[in-house]
Amino acid sequence: MRESMQNRFKHLVGVLGVVVLAALWVMAAQTPELVVPSGTRLRVQFQTPVGSAISRAGDGVEVWLLKRVLARGRKGITEVLPAGTVLTGRVVDARPGSKRPRTFPMLRLKFDRASLPDGRAFPLEASLADLGAAQYVDAEGVASTVAPTKGGDIAVPVTTGAAGAGIGGLAGGAKGAGIGAGIGAGVGILADLNARSAQWWDFTLKRGRKAWLRLDADLQIPQPPAGVAGKRENSPKQ
Repeated sequence: MRESMQNRFKHLVGVLGVVVLAALWVMAAQTPELVVPSGTRLRVQFQTPVGSAISRAGDGVEVWLLKRVLARGRKGITEVLPAGTVLTGRVVDARPGSKRPRTFPMLRLKFDRASLPDGRAFPLEASLADLGAAQYVDAEGVASTVAPTKGGDIAVPVTTGAAGAGIGGLAGGAKGAGIGAGIGAGVGILADLNARSAQWWDFTLKRGRKAWLRLDADLQIPQPPAGVAGKRENSPKQ
């Protein structure tokens, strides 16, 4: 009787061991080989024109990856997103600019899918990060003609009269400060007239426009099927 119970116990342990090994094998097979961390920047080129006045929420948008993305995995450095990868998404919000009422133009895009040249496709989360000198992009990926505040959000810029007051004060004390304030305000208005007017102008990201996107979440790259392997690298290239 006792020997029979021992045999049953050994058999049960053996079965549990097989089950655990099988579960570990399944988990390993389902675990992505490579992960591109959140915050990684992607250099892209627009293929779909979008803009503050021409786009509406829900419109589709497509960009092409210009610079490959590398990641470190179990087998070393691998090219995970080759140049030519297509990133697709949609317009989340678009707003044309207007002086009356005072409304700055705004455009917000979200990208949610990557399609590789080898035919594989998988979800991602990315948004605008940088459009260069012509437009600003805040921490939430909102593009506008206005610089973000310290908090990272788009806001109304300050005036320039205070700078003239400081200059006048250096030249002639309190009286000079008052005169300088008026002169500085006038000079600032003349100097910034075009820039201020441009803040209300709508903008379009035309086809061929280059920009930077930012991954908003870790990008998990599924293991490629047999015969479709990513390009291995000896070391990351800048």
